[in-house]
This record gives sequence, structure tokens and C-alpha cells, in this order.
Amino acid sequence: MLTSLKNRLLQGGSNSYVLLQAFRLQAAAHGIGMRVKDGRIMLARGRRTMVLGLRNAISVPFAVHQWNLFFDTLEGQTHDGRTVLDFSEPGLHRYRLSGLSFYAPSIAEDDCMDAYTAAYMPRPGDVVWDVGAHAGMTTYFLAQMVGPTGKVYAFEPDETNYEFLLRNIEMHRLANVVPVKAALSDRTGTAEFCMDGTMSAGLSDSLAYSAGENGRVVETLSLRDACARFGAVPNYIKMDIEGAELSVVASSVDFLKAHPVHLSIESNHMVGGRFTAGPLESLLGGAGYRAWSSEQYGQLFTWAEPPVAVAQS
Repeated sequence: MLTSLKNRLLQGGSNSYVLLQAFRLQAAAHGIGMRVKDGRIMLARGRRTMVLGLRNAISVPFAVHQWNLFFDTLEGQTHDGRTVLDFSEPGLHRYRLSGLSFYAPSIAEDDCMDAYTAAYMPRPGDVVWDVGAHAGMTTYFLAQMVGPTGKVYAFEPDETNYEFLLRNIEMHRLANVVPVKAALSDRTGTAEFCMDGTMSAGLSDSLAYSAGENGRVVETLSLRDACARFGAVPNYIKMDIEGAELSVVASSVDFLKAHPVHLSIESNHMVGGRFTAGPLESLLGGAGYRAWSSEQYGQLFTWAEPPVAVAQS
């Protein structure tokens, strides 16, 4: 029902008055004030302010949900005693823990590396996939973990996000990263992708909302065919693909039975009226994997370890 309502609201455009009013109510429910001025969305709570471009209005629910994480992990600017995170234009953002900076096309990536590596920490020499690489922050850390003898394949089909991925790869001199301008999917071919240059970009059939004006056709690869193209089965896959994780895993159960892969998936996505975490656990359990989910890191993540016998074969 909520998905259907959001789709109807989005028919008026991703920054329609009705949609913005709905987002304003959602923000208020979290104690966050919201106003629109000069083509920007101003979100404020206490002495913290976040600024989004009106074109990225669809990111408001994500910003509200991850409010504390953004301010705790990113260095903002100080104005009149307020801490301001300005995502209204493309920019360079510095992370507190690492001291590193990354370019972002709009809202910066949230630092979820602790969650992604909670069950398996990629090792030197590993082949890993960053599926849904966005602008490449997670790509950077995965590249450091696998070292010069390892390889990171960074999947990002959104044109804007891909440009920033390349920019961050160049800035951080990530020689062991291979950017892949394609979407991991349940089949190889092409599909419509909602290309909005945000972390909410994804395959249109899997998204919890649809914004037709942003639809573009992109190349898709199945897990099996991507392994064949790159000549190796990854040791580890990090996945954040806005609901498409369910169809990817469902179409790959037999392959995963025969080929051990450690999986770390953001599963806080709605498909068919429910979060993907539960169905993912069932699918991966059916493949003989030990799979579990948790909201320990602020949103749902699902991890899966391959059967010991397969992993050692």
C-alpha cells in the first residue's frame, strides 16, 4: 500500500508539491523540520542542517532515516554555531574516521563499511565485487583490503554516479579497481534503470518507487555471466542495489551452491511489500549457506557464508 501511494505521488514528478508535503510530514515525524527555498531543500534538527538539491528530493526519506549517521561520520561546515552538510551540488566530502575525502554527485555515501565487513573481511589477493558502487567510497576501502594482488570490480550503471566513481578511482590511484558500467541482474541483456544520480538509483522493476522520466536502458549481467566475463568467481560480494538483490540471488541459487561466495547485502529494501532480508535468508539457506540479518548498523543487512565443504573445495 505504501509503495503504491509513493508511486502515485511520484507521477507528479520527483519534486511535486504533494510529494514534498508527504516528505515534510515524514521528516516531522522524526523531529526534523523541512523547508524548500531557492531550489534547495533545507532539513534541520537542533544545531544540525542538511541541504539537498530539489532535483534530489527523492533522497529526503533516506537522509531523514540516516540523519545521525551522516552527521557522525561526515565533517560539515560550521555557520553561526550550526553544523551544515550541503549536498545541494556535487562536492568533495571528508569522512571523520578515515580523514579521507570522496567526490559525490549529490548526497554523500553513508559509511557502512563496518556492516559490510561484519561477517567477512576481504583479504589480500581476494577478488571482490562492489555491486552498487555509487561514487566509490566502499570501492576504495575494498581496494585497500585486497591490496595490489587482489581485484575489485565496481558495478555502477548510473551515468552520473559512474562519472564520480571514475573521478574517485583516479584521485585515490586505485590501480586494482575495474569499473563496470552495468547492472548485476537476474539475466544478461538490457533493462530499464531509474537513473537519477543518487544512491536510490536502481533497476526500475525492483525499485519501491518509479520515476519514469529518469528511465534509461542499461546493460545487465547475471552473476554467472559476469563471472565468465571476468574470468573468476569472487571471494566476496558487497551488494546494495535497491531491491534487485532478491532477483539476483533467486536466479543464482544453483550457481552459488557450486561456487562459494561470501555475501554482504544491504537488505533494507521493499519488494512485494516486505523487506528483502527474510526472502534472502530463505533463498541462501536453500543453497546451503548460513544466512542471517540484523538492524544492528541502523538498517537491515543480510550476510551469508558458504557451506564449509564447498568453501574448502
